[in-house]
Amino acid sequence: MAAAVALSVAAAGAAHAASVSVQFPTSSATVVGSVGFINPTQIGYFWSVSRGDLVSQAYFGTGLFNPSSLSMDLDVASNNLAPGRSVDWDVLVNNVDVGDWSWSSTDGTGLTNIALAFAPIAGEFSSLALVVKNQVPGGDGSISLRLGTTTTVSNEAPEPGTLLLLGLTLAGLASTRRR
Repeated sequence: MAAAVALSVAAAGAAHAASVSVQFPTSSATVVGSVGFINPTQIGYFWSVSRGDLVSQAYFGTGLFNPSSLSMDLDVASNNLAPGRSVDWDVLVNNVDVGDWSWSSTDGTGLTNIALAFAPIAGEFSSLALVVKNQVPGGDGSISLRLGTTTTVSNEAPEPGTLLLLGLTLAGLASTRRR
């Protein structure tokens, strides 16, 4: 009986994901594009690695440590890419490249989701960025993004209270085994 209780409490001590949701991109983002802020709801036009096209945003006091995954909604407002062309991006969390995203001429416009899992990044979650990593030839188009979509960043760290409960359970189990 004690072993069954210990197993159920130990299972409750399994890793618990913490998360924080933020708006990305917003009007306070850093934007490098052929225009930048096109209007109050749209940024772009993105097509050039040589210009350093990017969108980055800082966040302060998020309380989320060691991020290890994200679910990023993006809304492509315009897509003027020529057939066969794409804009390819690096996705960065805390300035660490955690994956890639690409939008092509055939993808049209609208909402998309990027879900990435990656090795935990030490420290508090503090920034997101999309950085263009290819060059669309002049005259072959670009894309723009709408502001105000949501990104959820998560970790897989156990909560301190859960760890304490697990430790006490294991100590209790060890003491009953000694008797």
